[in-house]
Amino acid sequence: MPFKKGTSGNETGRPKGSSNKATSKVRDAYTQLLENNLEQLKDDFKDLDPKDRIKLFLDLSKYVIPQLKQVEQNNFNLTPPADLTPEEIENFKKDFFKNY
Repeated sequence: MPFKKGTSGNETGRPKGSSNKATSKVRDAYTQLLENNLEQLKDDFKDLDPKDRIKLFLDLSKYVIPQLKQVEQNNFNLTPPADLTPEEIENFKKDFFKNY
């Protein structure tokens, strides 16, 4: 007899979002390998040609620094609203351009 959608035969199974034991072990082993060889990795990094060092640095950065999404901003308008008085327009200009 098939299970109903959203249920299984093991109601006390692994909680949703919890990590897999094998994945945790691999991550722990990788972290330990990295920590135990950090000085060697630093020396190897210094021994690379500048071009290769920059490439490796940028490639590794993808895993450490979140990538920003490009945002298009085309609603930037320097024109003050039409219902302003001439004095308000001048104040707008002064306030806007005082930092430039």
